[in-house]
Amino acid sequence: MSRTTSGLAKLFQTALIALALFFFSSPASAEKFTIGFQPYDTISYQVIVNAELGLWKKYMPQGTELEFTPALQGSIVANNMLAGKAVAGYMSVMPATILASKDEQARIKIAASLGMSEGTRCSVVLVRKDAPAFKNSEELARWLDGKTIAAPKGSASDQYLRRFFNKYNVKPKEYLNQSIEVIATNFRIGKLDAASAWEPTVSRIADNVGEGYVRIAADGSAADNYDLGILVLRDDFIQNYPAAAKGYVRSELEAQRYVLDKANQKNVIEMVAKYATGIDKNVLWYSIYGQVPVDRQNPVREWKSFYFNKLERDNIAAVAPFLYAEKVIDKPQLKDWVVDDSLAREVFKEAGYAPVDDEATLGYIYGAKAADSPFK
Repeated sequence: MSRTTSGLAKLFQTALIALALFFFSSPASAEKFTIGFQPYDTISYQVIVNAELGLWKKYMPQGTELEFTPALQGSIVANNMLAGKAVAGYMSVMPATILASKDEQARIKIAASLGMSEGTRCSVVLVRKDAPAFKNSEELARWLDGKTIAAPKGSASDQYLRRFFNKYNVKPKEYLNQSIEVIATNFRIGKLDAASAWEPTVSRIADNVGEGYVRIAADGSAADNYDLGILVLRDDFIQNYPAAAKGYVRSELEAQRYVLDKANQKNVIEMVAKYATGIDKNVLWYSIYGQVPVDRQNPVREWKSFYFNKLERDNIAAVAPFLYAEKVIDKPQLKDWVVDDSLAREVFKEAGYAPVDDEATLGYIYGAKAADSPFK
């Protein structure tokens, strides 16, 4: 073999090795996962922080890629997860329960808490601005009789209104299935008497810092209805990519701590505003850090425990029987394996964080006055 031929062979061999290295190390060969969330929901503010700061890159395996896909409602996120288009999703406990009940389509685990409140995020009754002042919930209920009321069906707000109707025997003229955007529009043009929606739409259209088309007439305490945000994970993601699943849950913990830190409030809203377009930053701030309703006696807006304590577990356990009785799902209980916060507990322990109180809470958000907003 001539030197020229030998040199060409070596050059060809080197090129093959380089090409192989390119394919095995290029982004094309990396694992890519989709995370579904709602930018117009305060339980998703931390996933926006995670995406914007790239916190997940510190904890997930090298070469992993994430795509954060927004949707207007938890049910849309749920459908994408059932179809295998997303491995993780952010939603309230009602759509999470509906999703997890469809185990014949996909095994979905209720894996971590995104935050909980005494019904100040999505468990509110909104009434038109010219509605009378109500002395109590019973008086409100009687006014709701014969009225046109709406909620996004399958949402936590729908769950709350159903509970309210049941408790006070409300008989609306119409109970309509409308998206949060349609609800806002119909209040503006006078086509709705009452509705339930979630933050930040509540603050956007209410009379505290928003447009003033509605006011909050009751919160979750009127029907003993807490609202809980849930991180759901596909079980095949956990089983087939354990390091990626654990890493993502670890990054969620870091994002929650960032949101809880009062010093980060302005930064959080600046990031959220990139996704929740069309909503004033002052409204976005109030939607998570403000006091809702404004006359609420308990200063706690919400708390984040990350894993499930008794209150969270009791809340989750109560939803399936309620949905079954309402003929929303066809099973009275979720399978035993569905509620599984073992991964959340594991990463919490490894992170070395200590709960701030005996309730094993990661942290609290205390509702502030509108005047305290950093956005004027």
